[in-house]
Amino acid sequence: MASLKKRKGTKIYQAQFYIPDLVNGGLRQVRQTTGKTRKSEALLVAAELERAAQGVLKAGSDKAQQAKAILATMSAEIERETFTASSARRHVTALLKIVTGEDMPAYSLESWTAEWLRRKARDSSKATMARYKSHAEAFLAWLGDERRKKPLESVTPQHVREWREKLQDEGRAGKTVLSYVKDLGAIYRAAMREGIVSFNPCGTAIADTATDDSQDRKPFTEGEVAKLMHSAPSEEWRGLVLVAAFTGLRLGDAARLSWEAVDLEAKQITLMPSKTKRKKREVHIPIHPDLHAYLLAAQIVNDSPAAPVFPKLAQKNVNGASGLSDTFTGIMSAAGVDRGNPSRVIEEGKDKGAGRITWEKGFHSFRHTFTSWLRNAGVSEEDRMALTGHSTRESHSIYSHADEKTGRNAIDKLPSLNSKK
Repeated sequence: MASLKKRKGTKIYQAQFYIPDLVNGGLRQVRQTTGKTRKSEALLVAAELERAAQGVLKAGSDKAQQAKAILATMSAEIERETFTASSARRHVTALLKIVTGEDMPAYSLESWTAEWLRRKARDSSKATMARYKSHAEAFLAWLGDERRKKPLESVTPQHVREWREKLQDEGRAGKTVLSYVKDLGAIYRAAMREGIVSFNPCGTAIADTATDDSQDRKPFTEGEVAKLMHSAPSEEWRGLVLVAAFTGLRLGDAARLSWEAVDLEAKQITLMPSKTKRKKREVHIPIHPDLHAYLLAAQIVNDSPAAPVFPKLAQKNVNGASGLSDTFTGIMSAAGVDRGNPSRVIEEGKDKGAGRITWEKGFHSFRHTFTSWLRNAGVSEEDRMALTGHSTRESHSIYSHADEKTGRNAIDKLPSLNSKK
């Protein structure tokens, strides 16, 4: 017979009774809230709960009886308006265990994020993984130690909007904030594909994030590229400027260019940029005469075809103190090439904002320079995309191939820096 009990600190009675344990044998104690504070009413509800639990066990297979018992409990909670997301997950987990013998995957935001990062690490570049980890850790830190351990579905669109506003208030540019939110959205999209959650709380925040405050990068002029080349502190840096200007390669790819990627006889550079390695997309770039002359003079006899074109620069990090990026900033200063405007206002030499400051001009401007030179020379968008490795239109990158002769003609149209001072 059902009995009543009150938990400490509450006035609501809880029903206690025993039913046969069809899984382990013997009897199993059941405790369910009655939703009542008056003892007489609570006794009636307790009796009803006990009869319902006993009744569903009289017919059907063991599994069916167990399932019916769970469904009856769910129904009773719904009637008493005590059915919650937490109880729903608990009951569905029990049903899945009965039917399939498998446990329902139970992830907190913290544990699912760790699992998602583990999977992404298998086919993502180091730079991409660094971004994923940074953005994911930023959201977990914002949630705090307690909330990050709650179920994955506990994050709401309101949480995401509040986090986005915090990022914006700290001074991050719109495109940077959008990148943070999109990466969090990717974590939830992966969970949705596996049925772990039923919604992505980032959808609205992604759609509503403005990016019109973000910094636009500008290309170098021919004169500025010539100044940078002549102000280079070493032959390797001079060569790196030439490579960047006439290939559009990113800093890391340009600095680590190997001789096996350079065919001086065919006058072509063939490599797979780090950003597109996962998709195994190569770029084939004809070598400009200025760059060809430099490479001919710089080539050395080496037993290893993988030897770097710039041995000293290839050993340095791209970022960080004394990294290639900071060194190039110094070269710009020595050359008298203005960096342009920063991505946010710096008052009296002090920057109180969060996130990395970007400038209108930096090493990445070479990529814009190369593309602009190609465009100004009348090279078609299709051929520009093939030479730079851009893949904004996915179908273009799969089905469109640049003609080698067309690419050679395109490079031959670019200006020479030898006459620039």
